[in-house]
Formats: sequence, structure tokens, C-alpha cells
Amino acid sequence: MIRRAFELKAKKFLAMQSLFYAVANSIEALVPFLLAPILTRMLNPTDYGVWVLFITYATFLRPIVGLTTQDAIRMRFYDFDQKQLDQFTHTVLFAMLAMAVGVSAVTFVFRDALASAAMFPAGWLVSVVVAAFLFEVFYTALALHQFHNRRKDFLKTQVVQAVLSMTLITAFLLTDWDWRGVILGRMLGMGIATLISLRALGFGLDHFRVPQRSFYRSISAFALLYWPTGMVVMAVAMTGKVVAARYLGVEASAMYGVAALFASAFWIFNQSFVLAWTPWLFRKLKTAPAEGLREVVSVSALYFLVASIAGLGFYFVSLFAAPIVLGEAFHEAIPLLKYIMPAIVLQGFFMHNMKFLHFDKDVILMSACSTLTIVTNIWLSVSWAMTMGIEGIMLAMAVSFGATFLISGILVLIRYANVQERAKAVVH
Repeated sequence: MIRRAFELKAKKFLAMQSLFYAVANSIEALVPFLLAPILTRMLNPTDYGVWVLFITYATFLRPIVGLTTQDAIRMRFYDFDQKQLDQFTHTVLFAMLAMAVGVSAVTFVFRDALASAAMFPAGWLVSVVVAAFLFEVFYTALALHQFHNRRKDFLKTQVVQAVLSMTLITAFLLTDWDWRGVILGRMLGMGIATLISLRALGFGLDHFRVPQRSFYRSISAFALLYWPTGMVVMAVAMTGKVVAARYLGVEASAMYGVAALFASAFWIFNQSFVLAWTPWLFRKLKTAPAEGLREVVSVSALYFLVASIAGLGFYFVSLFAAPIVLGEAFHEAIPLLKYIMPAIVLQGFFMHNMKFLHFDKDVILMSACSTLTIVTNIWLSVSWAMTMGIEGIMLAMAVSFGATFLISGILVLIRYANVQERAKAVVH
């Protein structure tokens, strides 16, 4: 009876936490939706395709510029005292800045070759690296607010970023800046919000001093092993849009991006649960493995059920909303929703499994699963693009995440069974 009461209390706590993060993250998610009626009417499919590729490449570069250190902070948060956490975070920010400068220099030198391969304007390639840096620092600040349970600052950061981005993008578009104005508005809004958020965390210019060399070695060693895991979602998303642009044209990449825009609404819902659940999961597995596992299994089972129903609900709502939100030139993206939505749901299931390995710090196994996902997706996307078009690329994403979700699920179940056996052995 008491155990059931605690389990119910835990579920209510997670529900409230998930609701908060759903509201907070939906603020950012609303930006592309509120801008969609403007962008799909003021930009043609080719220009919109350039914007989609910009976001895709910037997102892909995040784990390269950021060295996946955002997840390193999450993984080590409860192992550090405040002084160690500050030292680690200062090193992370300095390393991000150094990586951004280095990658920008390489991008500038080889801009013509990269532009040809990426099908993106050469003069704007460095802006992709800058955007990746801003994204990574922004989400690192959010991670720190989350784990410190500073929900007010978390919400404030999201609101400031959303309002500034929308205002600046709209202003640039009204002055005929086309896709360039969208890029500039997004970067300026993200940059200002990031500075405000870092200031709220107590960081200033005096913190950007050269850290000790030992900190670099620790971060670099983690990044080399963790890179596939840190970039799996970005790599799969980039593969779909780049393969669409390369084999089917930039307009096809735009249609892919528009369909993914509606699927991203579900992804925000999924991530809201993960943001609330991850600290709870880590505390539960660390402090009470024998008693806590029952609650963990119960909450995970509930997640799979609710996420599946939510995915179906988001699909039907999107079918109703898409013709209203989108300009007529983009209506051919609507039938693609039935392919992209299952893929995003399976992506969420896969990331759920990764959190158990994340807690165990099993970076090698996480990266192995992620690498398998990336490689399988590239192979299937290229193979199916020419025969099935955009639909084939989206199916490739669903199959890739579905397969590795099952594989990683088996590994987690085996590990859970072993933990249960060890707990029983201790009792007896």
C-alpha cells in the first residue's frame, strides 16, 4: 500500500515536471509554427529549402563544435561538487569557443568545395558554424538550469529566445532580406538569449580564461567516444534532408523540412518527458536500485503507451492544421506526415533506451548503437530515395531507429534482469 502510494506520487511528480517542460519547450517549438504562415508565403520552396539546410547543418555541427559536452555535464552532474562543476563548465565553454573558431577557419578555407557538396551558398557557410556554437551553448545553459532545478530561468531563457527570434526574423523578412534575414534573425535571437542565460548562471567574461590542460584531456577523451551518440539525432535528420536535396532537388528538402516541422511538435512533447524523467531516473537508479526499479519499469511502460497515443493524436491534428498553416506551394508535404510521424516516435523510443546506458556511463555501447543507426539510415536513405522518393527516405529513418530501439531494448532488459538478480542476492 505504501509502495503504491509512493509510485503514484512519483508519477504525479513526473507528470507535473513533464507538463512544465512541455510548456517551456513548446515556446521554442511555437516559433517555427508561428513563422510557417509567413515563411511559406514569403519564401519560395527553393529559398525555404536553403533555410532548412541551414538549420540541418547547424544542428549536425552542434556535437562537433560542442564536443557533446552537454551530455557530459548531465552524466557527471551528480558526481561533482559545485566547485568541480564550475571548473568543468568553464572548460566546456572555452573548448566550445576554440572549436567554433577552428571549424570556422577550416570552413572558410574550403568554402567553395563544401558549398558544392552541401548545396549551400558558400558565403554563408561560416554562419552555419556560428549558429551551431550558439545552439550548443544555449542548450548547455538550459541543461544547467534543468539539473539545478531553476525552472524560472529555464522558462525565461526559452521565452526571450522565442520572442527575439520571431521579432527579428519578421522584421528582416518585411525588409526583403529573404532567407538571409531568417538566418540572421534566428542567430541574433539565440545569441542574445544565450548571453542572458549565462549571466543568470553566474558566468561572465572573466570565466573565459584558459583552463588546465588536464580538463581538456578529460573532455576530449569523452567526446571521441561519445560523438556518435551526441550526433545520432542530428546525423539522421541531416541525412534525410541532404539526400533529398542531392537526389531529388532542394525543393524536396524543403518538403521534407515542412513535414518534419509538424513531427517536431511531437518531439517537443517527447523531450519534455525525457527532461523531467532523466534526473529522476538517475537519482532512482543511484540511490535505490532494488526498490526504484519497479517504479522505473512502470513509468517506462506508461511512457511507451502515452507516446504512441500522442504520436497518433499529433498526426491527426497536423492533418487538420497543415492546410491552414502552410502556403499552397507547400501542401504536397502534407501526405508525408504519415511517414515522418512514426519515425519520430521510434526515435523517441530509442532515446529513452539510451538514458539507461547513459546512467551506467556505458559510452561505448551507446555509441555502437548510435553508429549502427546512422550507418543503416544512410544506406537505406540512399537506396530508397531513387525508388520511393521522400517517402523512402522517411521510411529509412523509421526502420533505422526501430531496429536499434529493439536491439538497445534487449540490452537494457538484460542489464535490468542482472540488476534484479544482484538485488535478490544481497537480500538473501
